[in-house]
Amino acid sequence: MPIFSPSSSLSSRLIALRRGLLLALLAALYLVLWQGPDTLLGRTLFVVHLGLFMLWQPFVHAEQRLSMTSLLGLVGVVLLVGVFLKGWMIALWIMMLAGIVGGKVLLFGARIPRLFYLLALAFLVIALLLMAAPLAVHMAKPPEQILRLGYVVLPLVLMVMAVLPQGQEASGAREVVDFIYSLFVFLLLAVLMLGSLAAMLLFGSGYAEALLQALLLMGAILLVLGLAWNPHSGFSGLGAMFSRYVTSIGLPVDQWLQALANLALREDDPQVFLEQACAEIAQRLPWVTGGEWVAGKSRGHFGVTDGRRWEFSHDGMVLVLYTALSLSPTLIWHCNLLAQVLAQFHADKQRAVDLKQLSYMQAIHETGARLTHDVKNLLQSLNALCSAGIEPGAESSLEYRSLLRRQLPAITVRLAETLAKLNAPQSISAAGSVAAAEWWRELEQRMAALQWITFKAETPLAGELPVEVFSSVADNLIRNAAEKHLREPTLRLQLELVRHGASFELIVCDNGSAMAEALASNLFVGPVSSESGFGIGLYHSARYAQAAGYRLELAENRAGRVCFRLTQAT
Repeated sequence: MPIFSPSSSLSSRLIALRRGLLLALLAALYLVLWQGPDTLLGRTLFVVHLGLFMLWQPFVHAEQRLSMTSLLGLVGVVLLVGVFLKGWMIALWIMMLAGIVGGKVLLFGARIPRLFYLLALAFLVIALLLMAAPLAVHMAKPPEQILRLGYVVLPLVLMVMAVLPQGQEASGAREVVDFIYSLFVFLLLAVLMLGSLAAMLLFGSGYAEALLQALLLMGAILLVLGLAWNPHSGFSGLGAMFSRYVTSIGLPVDQWLQALANLALREDDPQVFLEQACAEIAQRLPWVTGGEWVAGKSRGHFGVTDGRRWEFSHDGMVLVLYTALSLSPTLIWHCNLLAQVLAQFHADKQRAVDLKQLSYMQAIHETGARLTHDVKNLLQSLNALCSAGIEPGAESSLEYRSLLRRQLPAITVRLAETLAKLNAPQSISAAGSVAAAEWWRELEQRMAALQWITFKAETPLAGELPVEVFSSVADNLIRNAAEKHLREPTLRLQLELVRHGASFELIVCDNGSAMAEALASNLFVGPVSSESGFGIGLYHSARYAQAAGYRLELAENRAGRVCFRLTQAT
């Protein structure tokens, strides 16, 4: 059970006193080396040094609770060290402490904290080579002058560290120690010590000469390793090989990614794609024996689902892999990455299916909306005939009978075309063309009953035009103008057909009120709300004209002149 819980004020105070604690534990270590491990004062000071280290150490955070087991173990270690302290223990401890400090040096970007810890590392190295080495091995004794110099230099290093200004260090309770750098520093010091002893035994050199020989040999080896790690001859070195090993496990994942990319090009069904991609995992990754996957309402399995279980979840897809052995952190990272890639591909496939369904529904909607307006335009033509039929004397009028003979077959043909589109919609390229003069004459005759509409065209009208495009635009504009005429009885509408080379331009203008700016700006972007509907007919007429190579636009929009223009796109 936890028996000690530091308060937040104590934790923050210890964090603020990190530099002071490090200086104090280095000073205590210097006094231990000065007194020696055999004296009572030296052992007592080493216990004090360990206590200061426990306050400074970056591994167990200041706010963490200590259990009874941890506290008893710590007390036992301190008592054993205090009773059985030897010179080799001090040397080994200094190498470990130098590794911890060295693992923190490269993590500081600011100059002052980096210099502070570099001086602390230098203090530990000097103390190890000049003071701790003779305590561990009696034959490794430097000359008296060098030893005295070490006794003088170490306090000077502490004084320089004490007068350095306070730099910006980690503001939180958590500190980071690079384990690789710590291990590297520890091994360097161990090799230096053992190499010096080996040189003394093999060559009969003194400690100072053996130390210099070990330093020169280590420097040469590090120089060769540095050149091999990052050569400048145009080819990769050991650094690139190590990076590839750490960040990639080589060919199996690369092969699976290539197979996944090829599968994504071949297969469109999300479930089939997921099944085949998971089967490729069991085939290409040798450490995976099988697995399971869950994506929405579908699920499946592959390979042998037995062994150690690893679960990865991304974007609603859960991938479970089974391995015979425990995975290393690098393999776990790679498996998580491939699960994320697989989930992204599956989500893209699912979105493609959803988009296809939406496109299908949109096509149905647009076809139905356009055909609905075609039927409305036919109804408008029938209403015009009915209006002419209720005029006095229309039954015996030759003009009325002639109008029926001309218009009823045309309406029948248009109705048949509408039904044909509903059964099998035809493309714009299949749309027919008629003589412009004939189409213009039929339009005038159909709208003859509407006295507020005038027609203007050049004579003679030679050439052909796409009948469905011009009829759809003209009928929708006239129908909208008729609804506007009910609100504004004085409204007059003019339709003008102008020839431009091999194409024609239709201009429809009225003298009514202007359209609202918000309505005009979104008129051909999508269906818009209006006083009598949602503007679907005009929107689809514009889309239909665009598909046929024409452009429908609002040419003018001001009070007394509102003009639409249908012209060939350039």
